[in-house]
Amino acid sequence: MAQYWNPEFETMVWPEIQSYWLNEVKKLIEYVKNNSEFYRDRLKLVNSEDIKTIDSLLKIPLLTKDDLRSAQENSDRNNPLGLFQVAPTENIVQVVSSSGTSGRPVYYGVTRDDLDNWRDSIATFFFTAGIRKEDVVGHVVGTPIFAGGSPYFEGIRHIGATGVWAGGQGSTPRTIKTLKHLHCTALVGTTSFDRFLGEHFQEVTGLEAKELGVLKVLGGGEPGLGEESIRRKVKEIWNAATVREIMGLSDVLPGMWAECEEESGMHFTAQKYVMVELIDPTTGNHLPWEPGVCGEAVYTTIRREATPVLRYRSADLIRVEGVTCNCGRTSPRIRCIGRVDDMLVYKAMNVFPSAIRDVVLKHFEPFLTGHLQIVKENAHQVRFDTAIPVDIEVISLEENLPALKQEIEQKVRELLSARIEVNLVAPDSLPKTEYKTPLIRVRG
Repeated sequence: MAQYWNPEFETMVWPEIQSYWLNEVKKLIEYVKNNSEFYRDRLKLVNSEDIKTIDSLLKIPLLTKDDLRSAQENSDRNNPLGLFQVAPTENIVQVVSSSGTSGRPVYYGVTRDDLDNWRDSIATFFFTAGIRKEDVVGHVVGTPIFAGGSPYFEGIRHIGATGVWAGGQGSTPRTIKTLKHLHCTALVGTTSFDRFLGEHFQEVTGLEAKELGVLKVLGGGEPGLGEESIRRKVKEIWNAATVREIMGLSDVLPGMWAECEEESGMHFTAQKYVMVELIDPTTGNHLPWEPGVCGEAVYTTIRREATPVLRYRSADLIRVEGVTCNCGRTSPRIRCIGRVDDMLVYKAMNVFPSAIRDVVLKHFEPFLTGHLQIVKENAHQVRFDTAIPVDIEVISLEENLPALKQEIEQKVRELLSARIEVNLVAPDSLPKTEYKTPLIRVRG
């Protein structure tokens, strides 16, 4: 029998969830129009009583990160979070931040009620991903102000599990030693950092990571665990009983999607507090929640007081894996397959970096470390009129590298109709970071 943190919402049929969302959105429209000049202007042509169906949501303009960034440029002491701050500053008890990887960070406020809602929602998220009261959870995100920092810790504690903030101590060796000293049974971090820690565990402690006794590894913050070879590698490094993908968004709610025990796609776990839509990123029209459909996730924070967002474009491209599950949860199961704004163009063909990675690792895993990076000439390069450069780490330089290079290039061309220029490099030669290791880097 599956266990749920919030059985009412986790098992509610999808049409009923959508009806609940429509009612909450009406209330939210009135709240923000009454308390925010920013939203009064954006929603001046929107009447809350006209929101009756999911398609009627299209009357509400889409919101982007650039819109929020621009609105926050005009902050002052009375409204430190800018024009889209809705609650008065004296009611805001915490601020979280986006990572700022795509520009100036955007800051979001949390009232006391918001914080209570976050604790409950993030507990649902972690409970779905397998965290239980008896776990000792090594939380390795280093920066508390990030959405995956302090809010994650709140959710872990709300379940009743033992939270160990192993990250943020100034050095990877100290993080690793903390995990060892406190006998952590679960690990929560970005996908690449979960792997990075495991690969460096022995050089710090003299023990292999698999000897620690970590049973559960949760990874998010970037696509990756949806690829079976990456999941298998993480599971092998830690000798974990389960490896599960998780996903959230600092702009909306730090944890919203999590895999259950089936490990076959992430369930939406924030039904009570956030509405999600699936749209065509080009036309903005709604797409059906059906297996195989790919689109962009759009979110509305229906129970947020301080800095709510309405129909916020995530730029996350997701694929629906299924709409039923053996665990009994009723939300769709999805994989994040990349960022809409990461798309590359090879001549007239669109190709996502994650698609290149997935093809390479799926077909050539025995020869590779699992680390690769696409190389751009500059940060703004999208179009490639010649083959896309890709650096790929091999396990051994003694392989027949010219033949392997040719086979990889041919397989990518066969499956993606795009040409890549493979550069096979030695193990541990590609740059890696302690937070997220990007799939793309700029040459130089």
